[in-house]
Amino acid sequence: MKKIPVGILGATGVIGQSYVHLLQNHPWFTISHLSASPKWEGASYEEATASYSLFPKPSSPLPPLKPLLPSPPCRLLFSALPSYLAQEVECPLATKGFAVISSSSSHREEDDVPLIIPEINPDHLALLAYQQKKRGWKTGLLLAKPNCSIQSFLLPLAPLHQAFGIASLSVTTLQALSGAGLSALTQNPLSENVSPFIPGEEEKTEQEPLKILGAYKDRKITPENFPITAHCNRVPISHGHLACVSVAFHQKPTQEQILNIWKRPSPLTLPTSPRFPILYREEEDRPQPLLDRDHSRGMTVTTGRLRPCPLLDWRFTALSHNTLRGGAGSGLLLAELLHSQNLLP
Repeated sequence: MKKIPVGILGATGVIGQSYVHLLQNHPWFTISHLSASPKWEGASYEEATASYSLFPKPSSPLPPLKPLLPSPPCRLLFSALPSYLAQEVECPLATKGFAVISSSSSHREEDDVPLIIPEINPDHLALLAYQQKKRGWKTGLLLAKPNCSIQSFLLPLAPLHQAFGIASLSVTTLQALSGAGLSALTQNPLSENVSPFIPGEEEKTEQEPLKILGAYKDRKITPENFPITAHCNRVPISHGHLACVSVAFHQKPTQEQILNIWKRPSPLTLPTSPRFPILYREEEDRPQPLLDRDHSRGMTVTTGRLRPCPLLDWRFTALSHNTLRGGAGSGLLLAELLHSQNLLP
């Protein structure tokens, strides 16, 4: 099978480097375009990431860094641009006929932009036909991946919601430095410290799950309406977002029912999807970022400490790799889902 040429916008940042890493030797996609800040135009990827590289040197040759606008034959773009720039360029790129998968928060709340975790709401892809008609895009499209911290707790919660109905949810996140970008990793502003505030994170954590779990009908997504309260904290570890979850259900499940649901294999058979997207650890002190974030190339969510909650029904801890499962891996799964349903331009 001839591989599909893809581009990465913002290729030298945390999420951009993660895309490069995950796309090495991918069976469906090959990197044909890399963009970064103008100062790196014409430079090699290795040169531009020499000061801080998150992964080993790529095994396959990469194109030199170019200006933002890609050219044929590239038709699928993974955008790892900061929000201010994503807001400016992603829709014009879709207008030009590109399929754009955005990592920024710029478009997540727009009513015609699907916000998708492929294991949870692949049916929301049906909104793309309405998006193209509404915006006059012949072949282009725009998809958004959710905030990185949401993957850790929503993957375990979504099948429970489907079976028992979530009545209310409380989440406290402990989020790694890489979620704040390369500068946080290189400067480590939280040495011996924790920040109890991350701008915009609590709002995203309380709003985005409701859209993802919402129902698609008649060219519209109707969000769920149960209350969510969130506390989001930045902690001094490099990678891995940990969530401490308490949840109440309309029909309270047993512990055995919850664990059996978490043992189910993935509904997906895509190159990047893990066979089992949720791994439950029996040890009382797991999951831990350093020990558990890298399961299945960083694409498995690890849960643990499932126990009764004296305030709600159940509580547990969940961990995901924020730059892989929560970042580039989520975007890559979206691209694979698009290709499997013949939705790429």
